Amino acid sequence: MKILALLADGFEETEFVVPFDLWQRGGCEIVTASIKNSTDVTGAHGLPVQASTTLGQANLADFDGIFLPGGGPGVKNLAASDDVEKAVCAMNDADKWIFAICAAPLVLSKAGLLIDRRCTCFPGREGELVCREFSEDRVVVDGNIITSRGAGTAEEFALATLASMTDTETADRIRKQVVAR
Repeated sequence: MKILALLADGFEETEFVVPFDLWQRGGCEIVTASIKNSTDVTGAHGLPVQASTTLGQANLADFDGIFLPGGGPGVKNLAASDDVEKAVCAMNDADKWIFAICAAPLVLSKAGLLIDRRCTCFPGREGELVCREFSEDRVVVDGNIITSRGAGTAEEFALATLASMTDTETADRIRKQVVAR
């Protein structure tokens, strides 16, 4: 599995790093893409990251899925990008995996991808979602779209997405390897 992780200035570090790490341990390839023209991206708490590429340079056909980490400023930047909206819509049209955590499901909602879906998001932001059904579950799987609530759910989110992308045995192996809940 090859996943394109979209990074915008202000991304929540835990929501990016934990899935990145657990997915790689599970055999997935993660390519980081800045949504701006520069590959230099800074997290909400100051973590500098050098993305592998930019969204404009990435060929979506090369990927099995796309990942949007949350973080207030990061999600605001993701939602302001027409290229991000086009990318998530293209991935959905191709029935590829779409993963969003924290407030990032709002980007999917803005793109119209959650209208017929059950989903979750960061507490207090659910009023901004346009979806079939909002859930307070920590991780929600609805077809090819998986959403989660926030930094505290990053581990569960990463393992649930890994189980969906690969199999439960791989997710269980990684869970035991890192002594996850």
